[in-house]
Amino acid sequence: MRKLVVSEFVKLDGVAEEPGKWSFPFWNEEIGKFKFNELFSSDALLLGRVTYEGFAQAWPSMTDEVVMRRE
Repeated sequence: MRKLVVSEFVKLDGVAEEPGKWSFPFWNEEIGKFKFNELFSSDALLLGRVTYEGFAQAWPSMTDEVVMRRE
């Protein structure tokens, strides 16, 4: 059996839309490293439609070199 881990951006008022508008001002290197490790330690990634559409636009231009620089 596999473990399911949920990672979600949610504000105190419960609204999860547009996390970039309210979470980016607090983003730092420590959070970036945590999210990077969280993402790359998984075997699969389940995304909602809107998140997938945003990721799908960026992924074709990504290379292994970009990933390696972030580690």
